[in-house]
Amino acid sequence: PEVPLMVFSRGASFANEELSKLGFDVVTIDGSVDRSTARATVGGRAGLQGNYDPRELIPDDEGSKTPETVRQTAKEMLEALGPQRLIANLGEGLGGKESTELVQAFVDAIHEESEAMIAA
Repeated sequence: PEVPLMVFSRGASFANEELSKLGFDVVTIDGSVDRSTARATVGGRAGLQGNYDPRELIPDDEGSKTPETVRQTAKEMLEALGPQRLIANLGEGLGGKESTELVQAFVDAIHEESEAMIAA
């Protein structure tokens, strides 16, 4: 069977265009990648994975991180990267300080907002 291949060039996002030409199915983008150019960089050659900021999932003292702010920032990511050929994921890993409520809000927002965008 054919196995999909992913590549993650952490700290070397300048290479994403060339990596997308090497036959990888998915190019993973970290938090340093400009979303407005990420899709054009890989063209139709590869899907994308990333690059939600995990800091949006960590509660702060001001209470500014809520399920509503997570939904909005997740929607912004989907609007920039497109809901298709995207593995919605974090630009960096989880560090253990994330709120389970906010993580669930992220998952729900990705499912609901991407379905709405695709249906539109």
